[in-house]
Formats: sequence, structure tokens, C-alpha cells
Amino acid sequence: MIMNKDGREQGRSGGEPPQDFRMLERFKEFRATSFAVEHRTAVMVLLFIIVLTGALSYRATPKESFPEIAIPMVAINTIYPGVSPSDVESQVTRVIEEELSTISDIEELISTSIEGYSSITAQFGTTVNLDEALQQVREKVDLAKPDLPDDAEDPTIVEMNFSEIPIMQVNLSGDFGLVRLKELAEDLQDEIEAIPAVLRADLHGGLEREVRVDVDLSRLQFYGVELNDVIEAIQNENVNIPGGSINVGDTKYLVRVDGEFDDPTLIADLVIKIEGGRPIYVRDVATVDFGFAERETFARMEGSAVVTLDVVKRSGQNIIETAAAVKAEVDAMLPLMPPSGSIVITSDMSEQIDEMVSSLENNIVSGLILIVVILLFFLGAGTSMFVAVSIPASMFLSFVLLKLMGMTMNMIVLFSLILALGMLVDNAIVVVENIYRYLEEGWDRTIAAKKATGEVAVPIIAATATTLAAFAPLLFWPGEIGEFMSYMPRTLIVTLSSSLFVAIVIIPTLCAMFMTLDSTPRKPLRPAMRWALIGGAVLAFLAVAGVNQLTAVLLTVTFVGLWALHRFLLEGLSRRFQTGLLPRIMDLYERQLRFALGNRLLLVGGTVVAFITTAVVFAMFGTGTEFFPESMPPPRLLVDIETPVGTRAAVTDSIVLRVEEELKSLGGREDWESVVAVTGSAGGSGNPMAAGMSGPEGGRVTVSLVNFQDRGRDAFDMLAEMQRTIGRGIAGATITVDKVTEGPVQGAPVSIELVGEDPVRLKALSTEMLDVLEAAPVYRKLVGLESDLDAARPELSVQVDREKAALYDLNTSEVGRAIRGAINGIEAAKYRDGNDEYDIIVRLAEPYRQELEGLRELTVMAEGGIQVPLVSIATWSVEEGAGTIRRKDQTRMATITSDVAAGYTNNAVLAEVQESLQKFEGRLPSGYTLRYTGQSQDQDEAQAFLGGAFLTALMLIGFILISQFNSVVKPIIILTSVIMSTMGVLLGLMIFRMPFGVINTGVGIISLAGIVVNNGIILIDYIDVLRERDHMDRREALVQGGLTRFRPVVLTALTTALGLAPLAIGLNFDFFGLYTSLNPELYWGGEQAAWWGPMAIAIIAGILFATFLTLILVPVMYSLIDDTTDFVRRHFLNTEGASSGTGESTDGEVGQETGAGPREGVASPATSAPVGVTRERVDTDPFSMPGLDPQTDAL
Repeated sequence: MIMNKDGREQGRSGGEPPQDFRMLERFKEFRATSFAVEHRTAVMVLLFIIVLTGALSYRATPKESFPEIAIPMVAINTIYPGVSPSDVESQVTRVIEEELSTISDIEELISTSIEGYSSITAQFGTTVNLDEALQQVREKVDLAKPDLPDDAEDPTIVEMNFSEIPIMQVNLSGDFGLVRLKELAEDLQDEIEAIPAVLRADLHGGLEREVRVDVDLSRLQFYGVELNDVIEAIQNENVNIPGGSINVGDTKYLVRVDGEFDDPTLIADLVIKIEGGRPIYVRDVATVDFGFAERETFARMEGSAVVTLDVVKRSGQNIIETAAAVKAEVDAMLPLMPPSGSIVITSDMSEQIDEMVSSLENNIVSGLILIVVILLFFLGAGTSMFVAVSIPASMFLSFVLLKLMGMTMNMIVLFSLILALGMLVDNAIVVVENIYRYLEEGWDRTIAAKKATGEVAVPIIAATATTLAAFAPLLFWPGEIGEFMSYMPRTLIVTLSSSLFVAIVIIPTLCAMFMTLDSTPRKPLRPAMRWALIGGAVLAFLAVAGVNQLTAVLLTVTFVGLWALHRFLLEGLSRRFQTGLLPRIMDLYERQLRFALGNRLLLVGGTVVAFITTAVVFAMFGTGTEFFPESMPPPRLLVDIETPVGTRAAVTDSIVLRVEEELKSLGGREDWESVVAVTGSAGGSGNPMAAGMSGPEGGRVTVSLVNFQDRGRDAFDMLAEMQRTIGRGIAGATITVDKVTEGPVQGAPVSIELVGEDPVRLKALSTEMLDVLEAAPVYRKLVGLESDLDAARPELSVQVDREKAALYDLNTSEVGRAIRGAINGIEAAKYRDGNDEYDIIVRLAEPYRQELEGLRELTVMAEGGIQVPLVSIATWSVEEGAGTIRRKDQTRMATITSDVAAGYTNNAVLAEVQESLQKFEGRLPSGYTLRYTGQSQDQDEAQAFLGGAFLTALMLIGFILISQFNSVVKPIIILTSVIMSTMGVLLGLMIFRMPFGVINTGVGIISLAGIVVNNGIILIDYIDVLRERDHMDRREALVQGGLTRFRPVVLTALTTALGLAPLAIGLNFDFFGLYTSLNPELYWGGEQAAWWGPMAIAIIAGILFATFLTLILVPVMYSLIDDTTDFVRRHFLNTEGASSGTGESTDGEVGQETGAGPREGVASPATSAPVGVTRERVDTDPFSMPGLDPQTDAL
């Protein structure tokens, strides 16, 4: 023990430093720690600032479900109304593709040509700046515009972004008609779009008004008027022309010719032309009606017609706050609704995010409680509090840094915080345990904080660096999935760096100020301090009660209960654990370690055999692999309806209605929150790259489920029943039932591309492939198997006789425009009513457009007013045109996709599909290739990257270890334990019957590598200290090092495991709900547990198994490799001084550790046993012990 100059024991709570400064300086210090301890007031102010700014940063950080990913993809969409897919491809798609293909940064160019519409998607590399990519695309599209048809609309360029997904849908319904309903929806749209955080609110449903000028063909022919004459008459009259200004006296008058229609009925009185002195009016040849455009979409909720607003937030805005602002506008709109009107919000992402954030926050609290309890038992109440402080301090500092980095609080970040929860205390445990052990030896509190931290500073910095090195390769993960998952390494690097700062700066300062031994009687509080604390508690109670009285009462009861629990139960249990059970555990460990050191080859060989056996057994009997977790309970179920190409929207909607009726007969409807049916669009799936029909041939019914904890039935059972029953009795449509896929954008589980140039051959081969799969046993496991080459759409092909047309001074272009105007109609002008605009459409009356033979009566006006019947210059026939034309990198292709039925894993089904198509692939004609893409391709790329990332992490860790130990063999020991720890991961997955997740388990193993290395560094570094500083022989150094580091090694493993335990077992307990409304919502499972549970279990199983490796295998391998090194030196290198330690005997048998025990009288603070373990004290001043080697003065 340390004695002061008067011969008395130096006070354990302070006192004069020892007089022998030369011996004192032999123990290391860390400059940052020493500076902090000497400037403790500044450190306390810094701690207060960290807590305050951290809390404010957390509140201000935007909350969202998934990270906002800047997808480097640009879509170029062009509308060419009424044109067949083949003409769209040749006249629009190819023209734009040729210009875009010259952009070198484009990785993939995908195009789709359908009737009247061309869509081209340019995918750039993830390193390309999206603004630059947009600029390049705009330049190339501008170059292509002159070559596009005159009737085609200008191409629109759209940036694909996750943030531009509706965060909610606002549905308006009522019994007062769709016209009034849409007017109310437009008023609400204006109010919502005025919210700063809202980017836009897209309106769907209702009836679209337009001014219809329906021309009677027979009257047109009777009066000798051309359709263009009607259009020109309207265009020339509906004008507003400024006429300049006139000065009259002192006044200037503006002159304006205002001819705009203020009433659409005025159109009927317009004069088309004067014939024989008699005017021909529009009413003579046409009817004018302010009616509705032809309906192409239908929407219903719970069977009632609705108008829907899709609300899209601005990038970087808080979804929860944005949703609250939208709901406030909805509440303000409700009083203005007619009595039967209602507004219902569906697909509200803010509720899902709020639930997710709450679940993960409560998992953090649950893990924190478990960690504090285990610290209490191992370290005692007083000491554990110093370690526990490191968790909130590190968290708050991390919140500040994450906010400065512009990161949002999403599910990836929150899980990373849970993963870091147990790791945050690792460094603090080592520091606090070492300081406490120094205090036990009689060191002064301030000096102990400096010297004890200095002794372990370099090892914990190296340990943290190795952990960061494990995560660093994940920062370079390419692609959208890499961008999605990169939030994890970024968060962990920030959090662990914060914990290192807290461990070497703040924690030693707190220990220097307040730490005392548990055996030291605590001094009673002074009366002033006692009353100050009571007053502060009363003020805190009143402040909380002012917000929520229930919370104030429950917090008071909790604090009193915890004090009583600790005072009368936990304190005694903790003391008995430290003085009774823990010493017996350590005695058992010492016996096992000595036995292992005596049987080294047996242990190492047995571990290797166990590792190989586990890998083989997992490969044979494991549950397979998965890309992302597939057991995540979906929030919504989808029923997609697809009718033959060319089907009118009204017919498709009749089938959607039948599907809605079938859904009403299913059980478990109490778990359904809403049922929304949409015909004519994909229904807002929430995925910007979702496939599916979006024209009049497609429909979707979305079943939104209640929150997971409120469900009475498993969502996958419900999905399986719907897949078995829905649509089985409905003919004339393809009906697919599936679930919403959460997470980053992924391809279909089964996605097969068939590439070739001949569209007819391509269509035939894709049909043959579908037939092969439908005949295979795997077909029952597939859902929605289809080809993206739609069935041929019927079209009326008009062939112009150019020679006959020329006789009338006509050409094909003039004939085509006449047909197009008559059938499709032409927008002649706009009718404005206030702020609203309506199209004025001129076309033939409906009876002339419903019959194919109606073309016989159509005439084309030639020069001189001659009416030429179409039948005299053209013929027409009904043919099958192309349905949809797909191209990839300017090559035609067909894609066959399918989802997997509920209850089957994606990879297993894909393997069966590949086996079923082996013969088909072998007989493909020359020039046609088959390749598997979609999720399979994404998985292969992820596997390749994660494998490389793991090897890179091992190399980085190895380099750091070599730098730390200045040795090659010692890093081999630690890296071997890292590799062997994967045995625990495989065992955990087999025990819990979980598949190996390529993403989650793969990232978990990389995370595990960084965690396992920490304990190995701390142990080996301390063994070296004992051998070099204290001249202890190797065997005893291994045993004493293991005993001394037993507690921090076990604690770091347990805290990491317990931090993840609530998420691994799916425990959900709402602490905030308990203290605010007595509603804890205790339940098991949920979306977060399904998503993150496999990774949590992998890390827990791996870290627990790695603890055995660290405490037993690492000392054994240290001994074995040390002997091997000695053997090589003596027999091959001809060098002396084989062993790095002294007092070592190497004359024992191979595989057995020999050596003398510790030399009599040698002891130091570094070799003292842990708290509560009986040990003999040596009445010798530690600063005058023999054999102490000088250490570096300071770092």
C-alpha cells in the first residue's frame, strides 16, 4: 500500500503524492487524461454542454423509416398519345436512346415503349453527382428533341428519389358527388401544399372536367366544313390581346381586346365560316357541353368512391412533424365538409415511423437497464455508476455529431445505437475497473485515475481502432444497398469514437473526483447539501407534474422503489456475488486455464475440429440463406389485377369490384385497418421502381393492417389464405396477392432476363419459358409469374394509297392528322374559370368513334374545299400490334418475374427455378441469352462485397495489432479467435433455426470481428506488461493476466449481449407509454425484431463463444506460439534469448506449459485480484519493489 511521509497509509480519497517520483514516473500516463483530471471544472462544464446539446440535437434530427437514398437514376418520359408501341419505340425511344448512349457515366439504360408512352431509365454509377447526371441528360434530350415527332409532347426528366414517396394518403369521400368531392380535395390540396415541409400533394380520382365539342360528321360533310375549321374558329376567338395605350388628356388608358370565353356555351355561337352570305355556326355542326373527360381511373375505400391526395414531403424534413402539420390542415377542413363527407388518412408512414422509433428507443432503455444490473453485480453500486455514465454521455455526444453530419434518425441509425449500446461501456469498464483496482492497493485517487488510465489507454485506443477498422470497409459498399447500409458504419464509428473520448477524458475525471472503495464508510451529507437535494427533487417533481401529474407520481414511486430494492435486496445480492460466487467462478476459471495450458495441443486441435464440424453441420442441416430478412411482418397486403392489353378501365374496374367482394368473405378482417381499391394505376405502392400495370388494364386493392401488437392473426397466415383463395373463380384477368417489401429497393425474388433482337422470337421464347415453369413442380411456390412482354394489343392499321392521295394533293401526314384529330381529338384552347383551367377538346361525336366502320364516313379536306372520302384513298384492317417493348442497353429483352409464395424462402425457390430451366437454357437459339437478375444479382454482388470487406477488415485489424504489439505472431492469435468466433454465430443460427442472412448476418460477423479483437488486445497487452515490467514467468503471467482481465472481458461480452438481448428476443415494453399513460404495450416480436433479430442473435452467440476463446484459447495459443517462436529462433535463426520473458522453462513436453510459480515477494498493483476476491497483500511499497523496468514517461 502507499504510505505518506508520516508513515501513515495514504488516504484513499486523497492525500499527498508519494515522495519517490522516480519510481512513480515508471507508470504510464496519458496526456489527455492527465490534462482532464487537472482541469476537472472545465470537464464538468463540457459534460453539461454535451448533455444539453445532445438532447437538443436528438429532438431536432429528422425522423424517418428508411434512409433517404440519392438513387443515381434519371427517367425520361415522353407522351405520344394514341401511337402504337412499335411506333413509339422507333420514333421516340430509339431517338432519345441514341443520344443518351453517348454519356459515358451511364451504367445501364432501360426503356419501355407502350401505347402512347415512352419511358427511358438511365442508371448512373453511385459515385456520379446526381446534379451533374441531370445536366448531362438534359443536354442530350435537348439534342434529340428536333428529331422527335411534332405531335409528341416534350420529354419530361424525373429524378428518382426515395424521399419523393407519399408519406400518407388523404382520402375524401361523401354522398354529394365526385365533382364536389374533387373541388373540396383541390381546396385541401392548396392548404397542404402551403406547408413548408410539403413538396406537393398529388390528386387522384374524381371526375376531370373539360369542354367537349363533339362534331357530327354528317353535318360537317353537309356544310362542307373541315374539322380544322372548327378548331381554328375556337382558337381565333378565345384570345386576350393587349392593344397598347391611349393618352386622353391627363389620363392614360390601356387598350385590351378581351375575347376569352367567360361561359363555355358561347362556343356554340361562334361563326366557323360564311357560305353564300350565310354564317355557319359551331352549333350547326357540333354540340358543346361543359362535361367530363373520359374516365380512366377509379378509386374506392371500403367500397365507397374517394378522391385521394398523395402527400410528398421535401427531402430532409421530419416525417413525424410534417404528418402532424398535414393532419392539422385536415382537421381544419373537416368543418367545411358537407354532413355526409369524411376524410380518412391511410398509409400513414408517420405512425409506422413513430412506432419504430418508439420500439427502438425502448429497446435502448431495456438494454441499458440490463447493462446497469450486470454492472451492479460485478462492480458494485458505486463503481457501476461511473461505467453507466459513459452510456448517456457517449450517446449525447453522438447525437451532436450525427446532427452535424446531416444524418436522419432512421431504423438503421437507431439499430446501430442499440448495437453500440453494449460496446459503449467496454472502454469505460476497463478504465473504471483499473482505477478501482489501483485504489484498492492504496493509491491516491487523483494519481490512480491518471496512472490506471495511462496503463490501459493505448490498449483501449488500439481496441477501438480495430473495431472501427472492422466497420470502415462497409463505408465503401457500392450501389443503392451499400448507400442504404452505410448509415450503420457511419453511426458506429461516430458512437464508438465518442465512447473512447468519454472513457479517457470524462470518466477518469469523474473517478478522480468521486470514486471511493465500497468498503469505505460514506460520509453523511452536510445539512445544506441535504436540503439542497430535497429542494431540487421537489422542484423537479413540480416541473414534471406541471406537464403530466401521472408521470411525476410514477417517477417518484420508481425512484423510491429502486432505492428500496437496492437498499434491501440488490446491495446484499451484489455483495454476496462479489465475495462468494465471483471468487468461485474465478477459481474454476483458473483451474480450467491451468488445465488448458497443460494440454495445449488437445485444446487447439479440439477447437479446430469443432469449427470444421460446425461449418459442415450448418451447411448440411442449416435453414439456408436469405438476402434480407423475409420474416418481417408486412404492414400492407396487395392484390394486383391485370386484364388483357386493350381492356377498358371500366371493365377492369368491374373485376376489381369482384375482388373486393371476395375479400369481404375472408376471416380476420378485424386486423384490417382499411381497404383501398384503385383501377388505372399501381395504387401508390410506395416503391418508385415498382412494376405492375399502370394503365386501364391494371388495378390494385391495398389492405392496410393494424399495428403488429394489435393483430389477432399472423400476417403471413393471412397472406397464404389470400393467395389460396382470392381470384380463383375469376376468369379474364391475372390476379396476384403479395406483401409490401420493406427495406432498400430490390429486384424480384425470381427475375430472368431473356435477351434477343427479333421481337416475335423473343415473345415466343418467353411464352415457352412460362409454359416450362408452369409445368414444373416449383410453380405452386411462385406467385404472379409473368412476362413483361404484354399480349399483343389489337390495333386498326390504316394504309394510305400514296398515289391516289397525291391526285387530290394530299399526303400521308395530312391523312394521319385528319384521322388523329377526328378520333383522339385536339385541344383547341383553354377555358378559364377563376384559377381553374379546363381543356376545350374538339373531336368527332362518340357514335362515330365507337365503330370501326365509322371510318368509311370520314372525309379529308383537300385543296379547294374538296371533301375526299377516306375510303377512296386508304384501306384499313384489324391487326395485332406490339404490347410492350422493353430494351436494355439498346437491346430488346423479355423479363420473366415472380414473387415467392408465403412459407417458402426466396433462395430455395430460385434454385428450383434454375434447375427447371436447365434444359430450356441449353436449347436457346444462337443470339439469345438467359440471365438471372433482380434479387439474385443483388445478392451475389452483396456476398462478393461482404466477403472482401471481411478480409479487408481482418487486414486492417492485423496491421493495427502489428503496430500495437510490434509483433506478427501476437496478431495471429487474436485474428484466429476472430475467425473461430464465427462458430458461435453458426451455432446460434442453428439453435434458433434462422437462415444465414447475406446482409444482416454478414454485417453482424464483420461487427463481431471488431468486438472480439478488443478483449484479446486488453488481455495480451496486460500479459506482456506482467512479463516485461514485473519479470513474471510466462505461465503465471498467463494465469494472472487472465484472472485480472477476467472481469472486464466477461463484462464487455455480457454488456454487448445484454444490450442486444431485448431486440434478439423481440421484447417490446413501452417505458414512455407506461410513464405517460399507464400503457406499457408489452408484446413480443414485431417488425424491428424480425428485421434485426437475426443480426442480434449472430452477434450475441458469437460474442459469448468468443469470450471462451479470449479467456482460454488466447492464453493457450500465446503459450504455444511463444514456444514455436523460441524453437525457430534457437534452431533456425541461431539466436539466443528465446523467450521474451524471464524465469521461463521450455524443457517440458510439447503441448504442455511449464514454468515456476511467481517469485516470492513480487507483487504490484497490476497483479492484484479483482474486487471481492480474497488475496494476500504484500507489505512492501510498490514503488520500491525489485525488478520494475522503466516505462515510458507519458504518451
